[in-house]
Amino acid sequence: MTSTAPSAVTPGWGVLAAAGIAVGVIYTLSPLAVWFAIAATLIVACAGRGLEDAECRRVRTVLIVALAARLLAVVVLFLTTNHDQVPFGSFFGDEAYFLYRSMWLRNIGLGIPIHRADLIYAFDDYSDTSHLYVLGFMQTLVGFAPYGAHLVGIALYLLMALLLFRLVRPAFGAAPALVGLVLLLTLPSLFAWSVSALKEPLFFALTAVALVSTAAAVREPGRRRRAALVVVALASAAALQTVRRAGFGIEMASLVGGVALAWIVVRPRVFIAGLVAATLACAVVLARPGVQVSAAAAVVDAATFHRGHVWTPGRTYHLLDDRLYDEFVTMRTIRLDETARYVARALGSYLTVPLPSQIYSTAALAFLPEQMVWYLLVAFAPIGLVFAMRRDVLVTSVLLMHSVVAALLIAFTSGNIGTLVRHRGFALPYLIWISAVGACELLARIRPAARIRPACP
Repeated sequence: MTSTAPSAVTPGWGVLAAAGIAVGVIYTLSPLAVWFAIAATLIVACAGRGLEDAECRRVRTVLIVALAARLLAVVVLFLTTNHDQVPFGSFFGDEAYFLYRSMWLRNIGLGIPIHRADLIYAFDDYSDTSHLYVLGFMQTLVGFAPYGAHLVGIALYLLMALLLFRLVRPAFGAAPALVGLVLLLTLPSLFAWSVSALKEPLFFALTAVALVSTAAAVREPGRRRRAALVVVALASAAALQTVRRAGFGIEMASLVGGVALAWIVVRPRVFIAGLVAATLACAVVLARPGVQVSAAAAVVDAATFHRGHVWTPGRTYHLLDDRLYDEFVTMRTIRLDETARYVARALGSYLTVPLPSQIYSTAALAFLPEQMVWYLLVAFAPIGLVFAMRRDVLVTSVLLMHSVVAALLIAFTSGNIGTLVRHRGFALPYLIWISAVGACELLARIRPAARIRPACP
């Protein structure tokens, strides 16, 4: 009888040991890279859960490609930065400002001395947001991580995409959900937001949590779970207030407006009666002098913000009559007819700017393909709204109200073309899905053979 001595280390254990050493080395160099890999793996895994094999592969492929593209952008930023001249690179000018301030806050919290001027700027009212403290706390845990902050932004943006996809997929079907996901992850303006160290990825993620929690709470039969979901939605909306000024009011207007719209739409008589009552109520309320003064003040404030944007450097567009751009003319002299033209131009410009005639530079020309996509999204939105309402009134309503509220806030105050294009991204994550429904329905009617049963029932 012969006996064989077991090997000291089997190949399997060798591979695990090598992997452990590799993870340890990577964690030493960049702890956030390891945590990002874990978060990305969970996001990709959750995205395909419950889907058929073919659809699951498509969705996960889209997410993996999107992850790879964003990681490549961060790597290119690192490699192209001259670290002998600057401590780190950034995609946007404000990123460096955010990262420096968060580092100063970290040093203050740890008792590390900093320059007196840095102490003043650390608590400056300008761009005061909880995102600074999130970055500061993160760097307290792992050390100075300017490039790791970009990974956190990517993870938060992909979390938003995952939450909205999982909300939309059972509501609208496979094809619109996949089209919307692809657009959400590939549009250049949204891509730029997603790789930034700015507060937008955190804002998008918290908004998605509030939106999804509200939709789930409305449909949840259990009281305890419904109450828990409402608490999550309210907490997310409250957190938005700390990220961006008026974030709580904006989110609550979107959520309450969306739920109310869904409740009214499924009740035609109530909808008609409510529309008539709202029209009469507006007429009565606006007839009161006090309300007229408040409304006029709101118009003056919005128009003043717009004029300020027009006076900034860069390419601008006008919403007001020419006389109101004279610095010696007060905005309080705006007349009723001028206000009506201002409102009409604001809505029209939000949908159309920049027009081909407003493109004067190579950078603006590079944006032209996305502008064409934007025009298509606007064109498909009314068609998609009709069919989306037929499929899922609640999801459609909350997405619509988020788009409308975000659009109105930007339309009346912006005046710089670059700023408008950048801030229009606040409505895109919600409008995309509705437009995707319209595009899929139109394609199904043009090419019946292309109809996909789960997507176009």
